[in-house]
Amino acid sequence: MIAKVEESISTTGEGFEDLAWLFTCDSRNRGLIRQGFDEAALLWKAVKATSGNILEIGRNLAGSTVLLAAAAGPSRKIYSIDNRSNEERACKDYLARPENNRRVHLLVADSRAPLPNLRFGFLFVDGDHTFEGVLADVLAHWNAVQSVGQQAALIAFHDALPNDNFKWRDADRRWKRFWIRLKNKFRSQKKPEIAPAYEPGVLKVCDELIRQRLAARWGSAGSMLVMRKLADLPPNFPETARRA
Repeated sequence: MIAKVEESISTTGEGFEDLAWLFTCDSRNRGLIRQGFDEAALLWKAVKATSGNILEIGRNLAGSTVLLAAAAGPSRKIYSIDNRSNEERACKDYLARPENNRRVHLLVADSRAPLPNLRFGFLFVDGDHTFEGVLADVLAHWNAVQSVGQQAALIAFHDALPNDNFKWRDADRRWKRFWIRLKNKFRSQKKPEIAPAYEPGVLKVCDELIRQRLAARWGSAGSMLVMRKLADLPPNFPETARRA
């Protein structure tokens, strides 16, 4: 598991997004973006710390796409990949505004295929959360992420870290946990008494990127992990990641 280390982001309070700790941040306030308020604040901060094109893997209702577009400003292009078009109407209307429509590209495509001749200063991965799915997305796009000028290249992963986003939901479910525990005695595949609030496959890929010194931890909030890219992937990365 990724060790807790000193993070690169400032904790002195540079803007409203630095004050997420003032609020109750869990799954009850996720809304259209499907993120906790603290996670969205970190995503906003990470976008502001980068330059160049932005790539989003997985947009669902497009709440996160709206945040990326708003944080990026008018000069940056956003490419969002999903395997279907499922944008919520309010988000779709926002992205269709003339100032956004020119620079936000909603792609319906396979995220495991690279986008040729494009480079990105920021990558947000929130698509297939299985180990093989995240690994495939990283293999397809990691080397296209590059620093721009003096600003580092950052990659954000949602649902990557253990967290308390859903802790409230299970606080009064003692009987439900009891029945799950009882039924597990007769199941060949056990169910967790409390559903995990992150995806182990995402964490495994992130852990391997840091272990091989291809990335360094930049910041975290809830299940959101932002990493600074240090190097391109070596050719044998898929094999070493699977062995690990």
